[in-house]
Amino acid sequence: MNTLDKQATWAIDPIHSTIRFDAKYLLITSVSGWFREFEGTLVSGCDGFENSAIQLTIYAHSLTTGNEERDNHLRSPDFFDAKQYPVIQFRSTSVTMQEKNITVNGILTVKNIEHPYTFNATFLGMCADPMGNTKAAFEMDTVLNRKDFNITWNQLFDKNGLLLSDEVKVHCDLQLLKLS
Repeated sequence: MNTLDKQATWAIDPIHSTIRFDAKYLLITSVSGWFREFEGTLVSGCDGFENSAIQLTIYAHSLTTGNEERDNHLRSPDFFDAKQYPVIQFRSTSVTMQEKNITVNGILTVKNIEHPYTFNATFLGMCADPMGNTKAAFEMDTVLNRKDFNITWNQLFDKNGLLLSDEVKVHCDLQLLKLS
């Protein structure tokens, strides 16, 4: 059997996946948002996800927090500048797996600024859906610093407080559909 026969291609199922972010507002409470549009693939060995190649594209205009004014500000040049930089991208450089724990190293690109990041994920399992498709599920949490991507807008209030945290928590629930 050749190497190509040992590979499997998976695609993110956007209907059954979420990418959420949380930032502290007034540095005391979290405000959450989601990206509604994203796509990605994972190419792995048939016997597991070790050494997989991952590509992810998130469409910046698709972010939503449930507040139109805030969403428009987040899409503006103060934050994501979604018109000039319509996509957020991630590509893996290495993937290692130990039991259900996965470490994904790669390059995250936001506003054309590349930054290396390590993401820790958990493999939740694999099964067939009601239509006979093979699905795999993963969960991932990480913390990013928005200043790494020149997202620096902030505002002082009450002489000594900042409006927004620099740290942004990211949580992903990803369900993959096996294509081949």
